[in-house]
Amino acid sequence: NMARVLGVLLALCALAHAAVLPARGTRRTDGLLTVAEAFNDNGIDDGAIYHPGWFTEAPMGAPTTAQGYFLRDEAASLGAVCLDGTPSAYYHRAGTGSGANKWYIHQQGGGWCESLDSCYGRAQTDLGSSKAYPATASLDGGYFDVNASINPMMYNWNMVFMRYCDGNSFSGNNATTTPYRNLTLHFRGKIILDAQINSLLHQRGLASATDVVVSGCSAGGLATFLHCDHWATSIKAAAAGAKVVCMPDSGFFLDFEGPPKYHSGMTWAFYQQNSSSGVNSACIAGNPQEPSRCMFAQHTAPFVQTPMFPLQSAYDSWQVANDLGNKDVAVVNQWGKNLTALVETQLLQHSQHGIFLDSCYHHCGMWNSIRIDGALSSTALMEWYSKGSSGLPNKGFYNQNKPYVCAACCKP
Repeated sequence: NMARVLGVLLALCALAHAAVLPARGTRRTDGLLTVAEAFNDNGIDDGAIYHPGWFTEAPMGAPTTAQGYFLRDEAASLGAVCLDGTPSAYYHRAGTGSGANKWYIHQQGGGWCESLDSCYGRAQTDLGSSKAYPATASLDGGYFDVNASINPMMYNWNMVFMRYCDGNSFSGNNATTTPYRNLTLHFRGKIILDAQINSLLHQRGLASATDVVVSGCSAGGLATFLHCDHWATSIKAAAAGAKVVCMPDSGFFLDFEGPPKYHSGMTWAFYQQNSSSGVNSACIAGNPQEPSRCMFAQHTAPFVQTPMFPLQSAYDSWQVANDLGNKDVAVVNQWGKNLTALVETQLLQHSQHGIFLDSCYHHCGMWNSIRIDGALSSTALMEWYSKGSSGLPNKGFYNQNKPYVCAACCKP
């Protein structure tokens, strides 16, 4: 059972805790870096390695250009503000042709702040402040690509990029503020989320949507698990006939307390930010004695009703370094087996869900770089979206199922 597996992992960690972990990585072609330092003094924060190469300012009129929208009125009236008190923001590129009423919505990732020191530091960066956000952005590559051969289902859809500046996967709902050093910190992620959903519905045209894919990678992938049903309910209240699904990328973070103390850090963030009203409400109702469990995808997944199709590595490189905290081959393989078992019992117990579960050592990205059951991620998504899990030979479970280390798994 799960407890036994985690016990084995803890024992293995105790034996192999001195294993050398990967140092800060080098820039990758998909715009992300490889695994950063496994530990830092300010809590677990992968913001330092989150560099989306597709997010650069672009001239108006270019096919990849998205317009930025800064929610200043909502900041003033609702308190929908970043960690440092600046307004939240998102970027939107209008759909064209057959994609005019279809939407891809991406929640940015970038780790979490898990101590006041960490939140203070983050509040002085783009992951905690909108001060330096550009007026426009270029959304291109991967899920945002305008090339139909690369992004066959969504190439001409409306594209939304929600900037992440709250430090806890858009879940905080703390009405108070926290003075710390020379700043006043705000924990308002859920308020930001609701303000942006409302703006998209009533100002950008989301209320006329026929098709919506809600996504995000890393902390944004976790946000997709946490808020999938909330997105669906909000959209369908305005567009009753809309088809809404969720595609979290690299967001199935396991609830585990290894040397990096991921469980402790996320639990602190949950209570500090008052996230009990900002995560999946059914999960909260199902965990009255320990509501902080609902900050973790593995505990949230059984309660999600909206169809989901995660993109996930069994050997997620960020999790190996910053959740497990051990790169020993045997330990990582056991981790992958545990993650796969949890996917099957916690997610795939509901037949509406599927998953693209690869064996490549990576975190986020890798769009169309991995092939499972003859399909790349873009074609697997399209197959699942059009036929549903029940209509596929693999029942929506695209499982590469190879042992770690598997370099060939990272190639199409």
